Amino acid sequence: MTSHENVEIPPSRGRSTGRKACALLAVSVLAVGLGACSNSSGDTEFGRPAAQGAPAGPPRANPAATPTATPTHSPKVEQVSGDDKSGPKAPSRELPAPASPTPVPAKVYSLKPRTNTSTARARLVGLTAARGRGAETVTFRFAGTEVVPKYEVRYVDVVRAHPEDDPIAMEGNAYLEVSFKLTNPNIRGRLAVPPDLTPGQPQVREILLVHNVAGSLKFGVGVTRRAEFRLHENKGKASLVLEVRDR
Repeated sequence: MTSHENVEIPPSRGRSTGRKACALLAVSVLAVGLGACSNSSGDTEFGRPAAQGAPAGPPRANPAATPTATPTHSPKVEQVSGDDKSGPKAPSRELPAPASPTPVPAKVYSLKPRTNTSTARARLVGLTAARGRGAETVTFRFAGTEVVPKYEVRYVDVVRAHPEDDPIAMEGNAYLEVSFKLTNPNIRGRLAVPPDLTPGQPQVREILLVHNVAGSLKFGVGVTRRAEFRLHENKGKASLVLEVRDR
């Protein structure tokens, strides 16, 4: 009589085999579910379908959709000193240059200076004074030229040979200064005109040569009162006539 022995399987081994079977089943179900989701969603990369069986990688960012930072400009702040209490300054405006004074014609009576722009060289050969109707005259005559040399006639407070010299005493209460350029008053080493002429007239009291250097001449004309004057330029036998009102 044959005897059968019952072989018992250890409980721990049976539990381990069951757990493995359950784990394999769960993995299979998960794989099937992921595959179905991938196929149903149409997984694409930049519009192209993903390769069959290729592992899905991390999604790439679309460069066109990446937001770019907009540069911001901070407003400029003007620094103002704490001591400046004057407030905002008005824009500066350039002032127009002062207009040049209009020259007075030589033949018009005026108290203003008179001059010319001659470049003629001349010799001063005559100096006389005379009385006229309503005016007194001083005449300067020239040789070696048909036009009057450069001159300037103006009123001055005092008569000086040079700007830095002391005033020269003259007869009269007002003084005209008559200057010539490129003019020689000498003939054979001597003056051709009197250096100090006192005509004894009511208005023109004295005519004095105060400067004679290298063709530059200067006369002082002392008058009784400051009055308007005018000039006459004569051509041919060149002469300059200074006419001063006597009243």
